[in-house]
Amino acid sequence: MRVSKYFNNLRDKKVMITAGPTREHWDPVRFLSNGSSGQMGVALALEAARLGANVTLILGPIPGPIPRKRKNLRVLRVVSAEEMDEKVQEYLPGTRVFVGAAAVADYRPAVILRQKIKGKPEKTTLNLLRNPDIIAKVAKRGPNRPSVVIGFALETQDVLENASDKLRDKGLDWIVANRETNLGAPEGSATLLSRWQERMAIGHMTKERLAKQIWKALLDRPAL
Repeated sequence: MRVSKYFNNLRDKKVMITAGPTREHWDPVRFLSNGSSGQMGVALALEAARLGANVTLILGPIPGPIPRKRKNLRVLRVVSAEEMDEKVQEYLPGTRVFVGAAAVADYRPAVILRQKIKGKPEKTTLNLLRNPDIIAKVAKRGPNRPSVVIGFALETQDVLENASDKLRDKGLDWIVANRETNLGAPEGSATLLSRWQERMAIGHMTKERLAKQIWKALLDRPAL
């Protein structure tokens, strides 16, 4: 089913992308995180900027260099999920397209210790609190809701079924379904799913090419 609410170019449109992991510290040197390299989100941001969008990239702690500055690409660095959420809410007004490519930690330690924990006890308990669901907050209907909200689903099993559930439960327009083997890798594949029951498979390729294919698929639609 084709719909008419989308546009076929990004020129001069405000795009926000989250990328990379978050780190949830429980003492000054230890944290909960994951293996995301941020390559996919960075590639999407660079391609959107190349296509003429005004891009805000909210980037978690990645191992490599941050993208080179461009006049239409702003990079905001964050560490934790709460910091990422704060930046998203601050810069969201006026955003036309939101892409939640970050691998945001679902939980954070309930207490952050000021000094390093000494590893003396054989067992310890780490109490966790739920982090903000950033993309679900963005996708809620309201005055600041972007025209297009795109999420990512990294799954280890039942990839398309779980991605479809996430698409529906969080109120997204599109979701990029992919396997855990994409995490931290320079290449990957994906399947795009929409809330209009559309499905587009994209084969295995570099994440730079994958970013181009994702934007091409999303923009190959009727204009506003």
